Amino acid sequence: MRLSFLMLLLTATLATCQTADIRESELQELAEFGDNPGQLRAWFYQPEQPEALNGLVVVLHGCGQTAADIAEQSGWNRLAAQHGFAVLYPEQQPGNNMQNCFNWFIPDDIQRGSGEAASVQHMVQTLAQKLGLGPEQTYLSGLSAGGAMVAVLMASYPEAYTAGAIHSGVPYGAASDLAAGLKTMQGNTVKSPEEWGALVTAQHADYGGPYPRLAIFHGPDDPIVSPINATELVKQWGALLQADLAQPQEEAGFQDNERVTRLSYTDAAGNPLLLKYDIDGLGHAWAVDPGTEAQQGGTVATFAKDVDFFATYWMAQFFGLANP
Repeated sequence: MRLSFLMLLLTATLATCQTADIRESELQELAEFGDNPGQLRAWFYQPEQPEALNGLVVVLHGCGQTAADIAEQSGWNRLAAQHGFAVLYPEQQPGNNMQNCFNWFIPDDIQRGSGEAASVQHMVQTLAQKLGLGPEQTYLSGLSAGGAMVAVLMASYPEAYTAGAIHSGVPYGAASDLAAGLKTMQGNTVKSPEEWGALVTAQHADYGGPYPRLAIFHGPDDPIVSPINATELVKQWGALLQADLAQPQEEAGFQDNERVTRLSYTDAAGNPLLLKYDIDGLGHAWAVDPGTEAQQGGTVATFAKDVDFFATYWMAQFFGLANP
């Protein structure tokens, strides 16, 4: 089982990932950020006028990628320059995981105050303080294993983030070893909303504040991370956010794109707490729409596919960092 899981990851994530064509000057290394129990590196981007910053987005790459890869392919830096926010890119190291995946299935790396989760949180605190930004201006985004780590950070440090976006990821607490990770990726980890929510709240039973809002992006034809995981994420965060899961608002052909269906789950006042985007024909990739229009961006690569839909823009819009 361990070998099968490793082979699946290797096949899925090391298949010729394009080298990011990104100037070294665009990303700066955050060399000092306090304790680093997860042994990660950190890079960041900020527009030329930092005094005008209105937010910080933390972006976690997928397996087989680097910070520079996800920066180039997702198009986050261009949006940051246009709308005045900074972007932090935690980076995994091969010594921690030979596929360069964040270790979302290792208990020591996904608990509050421990391992990789703690390293990322120390990066966030350091950069946010440097830029004069608070938790109400801090957001999360990630792909695949990076998306799984978004769920980890939202669950472990809910007080530190306002909202998150998970692209092709899995719920928090879905696995505690490699074998369970494979089971989850195949869509065989299914729980009730209450069971999923309890995995999160067990970390800090005394926490009484709100949990971050969440937007989920997934391809129904994803061959690597089953789309069942997107449904399970809805159940987990619906329970935590106390959203009405019974009657979501459905928008088929979202923004006149027949590939995209959006489901909106709201609070009692009708405010969107939880969004789910189903993107046909996407497979296991970040949804991009290369171009120069306001709602276009991203670069095509092994794990970034042109589907005429720029997921990054709609994440930023959900965060309140880009105009609808």
